[in-house]
Amino acid sequence: MAEEASPTVIFAAAFVLPVSASLIKNGALLVRSGRIAAIGSLEKLRRDNPGAEVRIFPRHTIIPGAVNAHAHLGFRRGDEPEGGSFSRWMTELISRLPEKAAWTPEAARNSAREAIEAGTTFMAESSLYGECLPQLAESGLAGRVYAEFLPFEFDSPEEAVDFIEEKVRSLREGLPSRVGVEVSVHAPYTVDPESARLAAQRVRERGGLLATHLSESPEEYEFVSEGTGFLADIFARLVQADWEGKGISPVRYAESIELLWPGTIAAHLATGVSEEDIQVLVRTGVAAAHCPRSNEYLGCGVSPVPEMLARGIRVGMGTDGLWSSPSMNLFEEALFAARLHGMSGETGLALATLGGARALGIEREAGSLEAGKWADLTVVEAVPGGTGVSPEMEVLEAAAGGGVVATVVGGGQIYEKSGSGVS
Repeated sequence: MAEEASPTVIFAAAFVLPVSASLIKNGALLVRSGRIAAIGSLEKLRRDNPGAEVRIFPRHTIIPGAVNAHAHLGFRRGDEPEGGSFSRWMTELISRLPEKAAWTPEAARNSAREAIEAGTTFMAESSLYGECLPQLAESGLAGRVYAEFLPFEFDSPEEAVDFIEEKVRSLREGLPSRVGVEVSVHAPYTVDPESARLAAQRVRERGGLLATHLSESPEEYEFVSEGTGFLADIFARLVQADWEGKGISPVRYAESIELLWPGTIAAHLATGVSEEDIQVLVRTGVAAAHCPRSNEYLGCGVSPVPEMLARGIRVGMGTDGLWSSPSMNLFEEALFAARLHGMSGETGLALATLGGARALGIEREAGSLEAGKWADLTVVEAVPGGTGVSPEMEVLEAAAGGGVVATVVGGGQIYEKSGSGVS
């Protein structure tokens, strides 16, 4: 857990980059009771608060902490299934699930630590029945676990949804104040339409939130639209029910079973997302989690993120997990996305921070450095200027390249790189 924050502390650096406002030279943040009380020049904040502890990072820039909109903590680096094909990768993953149970907690703990050391302060994690919640809760991160469920393990959709709803209620007991639990309808090929519809209905009725994987792979597109292929075999074996192709895209299918509304975040959206699908996403108000490195590794295509952003769809960045992505560094993910789509550093940095907060519905509490928000900060070893690129791109590149030297969640410093130069 994060160390208890001082009643009043000033975090200062050569620059403060709020994301929602202009760069501040010799900037600082006044933090009180875990929240940002004021933002401005170090000189003024120090003069106005003579009793405050001051932590100065002299050759650095303070930015908002990264908000990871879609992650799987329970995978480890070094023995990931072969990529290039979603079906081949999924086949190996399924075959290794029995062995995975033994090392999932350690993997989740290590993944959370890696994310923290890369500047993440809030994480939306998805795991089966919320199995990685203990590791997220103990890590010091703020975040949310989306608990996935498998309806084929129950006798009816009602029994399955009753179980996951009760599971979520029980998991919420005794958690840190900024850690929550919600429901995930994993994917069209693991959750039957009746269970998915009922789960979404229950979540909406109680004012909850929902996550889902959607239009991730060519195999998923074929399964939903044609009812054939590798995932049709998986569905028949797991769900033990017939599936007929719907003749529509995964996005249209998700809309038809009432899975999409502003409380839903859809991960990946990498394959076959058409203009008609984008219209559905706009109409339903659903948010998107962009995981471009996972999409590339699994041969899933490229999500139309610029088009979605242009239409006002809330988009955040996600790392996915270490069996489909090279790291838990969300700034590295955002830099990859910026280069992939030809986007600016400003857009890339915003996607990693405020964009993720908006996608998850926490933008009033996190995602940018503003008075009243939680003091979720990342300190990056970078002093913008003179490189020919924008300050945002310079800082994003530094953070992506291992330049994070400190991570602060709710005013509590949970990571400091050795030799960072804090005074």
